[in-house]
Amino acid sequence: MITIEDAEPFDAVRRELMPGEVAAGIPFHVTLLYPFGELEDEARAFFAGRAPFAFALTRVAAWPDVVYLVPEPDDDLRTVMAGLFARFPEWPPYGGIHDEVIPHATLGEQVDGPSLRGELERRLAPHLPHRCQTRDVSLLEEVAPGRWRERDRFALGG
Repeated sequence: MITIEDAEPFDAVRRELMPGEVAAGIPFHVTLLYPFGELEDEARAFFAGRAPFAFALTRVAAWPDVVYLVPEPDDDLRTVMAGLFARFPEWPPYGGIHDEVIPHATLGEQVDGPSLRGELERRLAPHLPHRCQTRDVSLLEEVAPGRWRERDRFALGG
């Protein structure tokens, strides 16, 4: 995952819409691959061969039960994600439930995304675009039911 720095305006929304995830220790982020297993050396090598890149969270968007921020441009994210999917086929993204994985930073799940979108656009407008510089990625692990922590961090080297 790419942890989003200086995320307080977004974390305030997350605390309202998905307090369990925030309380569990999951930071505001863009998922690159979930789930993931125990191949940290291979993951470290994969990311060491990738150059750092930038994107911005530019706008609020929604799916029927999710509201999220859109990272743009997303070419580098899609390239890294496709590389991960190809390198680690034993862990299909999201367990293989989606035909296409769209880069996003989730603000709320199990919500009426379309009805929340307008309110969140107004509320978050002063904080967008939110520029992000990706120099490393994090691997989280669930250490107890409902409790997560960073297990490792991989530097982008390229």
